[in-house]
Amino acid sequence: MKYLIYQLIHFISFWLPLKVAYWLGERIADLRYLFCKESRETIESNLKQVLGEKEEKEIKRKTRKVFQNFAKYVVDFSRFCRINQKNLEKFITIEGMENLKRAFAARKGVIALTAHLGNWELGGATLAISGYPINAVALDHEETSVNRLFVRQRTKKGVKVIPFGMAASRCYRALHRNEMVALLGDWDIKSQGIETRFLGRLTTLPRGPAVLSLKTGAAILPGFTIRQEDDRFKLFLEKPIFPESTGRKEEDINKLSAQVNKVMENYIRSYPEQWFLFHKVWPEEDREQIIPNKS
Repeated sequence: MKYLIYQLIHFISFWLPLKVAYWLGERIADLRYLFCKESRETIESNLKQVLGEKEEKEIKRKTRKVFQNFAKYVVDFSRFCRINQKNLEKFITIEGMENLKRAFAARKGVIALTAHLGNWELGGATLAISGYPINAVALDHEETSVNRLFVRQRTKKGVKVIPFGMAASRCYRALHRNEMVALLGDWDIKSQGIETRFLGRLTTLPRGPAVLSLKTGAAILPGFTIRQEDDRFKLFLEKPIFPESTGRKEEDINKLSAQVNKVMENYIRSYPEQWFLFHKVWPEEDREQIIPNKS
């Protein structure tokens, strides 16, 4: 059933004019906002931590905007095959390309660290189209047919997909080939990551990026693809963070993770309406310990 729904979305998004597809997507998102209580409450819960002491009305308005922006993200993902090297600049511009070149200059591969923010899929496709070898670690969808659909969209643009379950060994090999490995750092899928204060509140976040960096010497390059007011995108590539090993493994992992997470926090605070994480970031039992963000 999910496969048929995704195929329908893909068909409509591809053949309709972009503005019409966006409008239709936003109306479907409005329905999802109204009727999908669990997803709505999850986004509201996450935004309350990001935004701090905001009125309930403002939280709800921004939550609805998250749903609408996510619908536009799905439309864009469905139209990937329209993007190529010749017309790429019509859709997206890159800021900080010198940072990418500096990271690659070490010849130890590059770990691209992003979040469920803006259009991370387009960011990966943009780098692949621009000639950079990129491998994206992705969580498999439950339905095989749906998973094939998503993998196909990515590989069409030159992005090599690494299934989450076999990520470690394939990531190491890719970095040894001086390729890029793209990871999402804002959701600890197995809840076995590093305990850290993220956006003002304790949770766990993935330790994989820091571990991978320290073991291989690859720099971590924070990058975020953000929708602009005119619905074009800008890919921000921040300064690479190079690993520093002192021999104290856990301290090194924690320090490197903290550096990366700080950059990620700043982008999420700046673009909360483009943060599409439909999973609760902070544990329920810690709800009373919310520390409002003042920034």
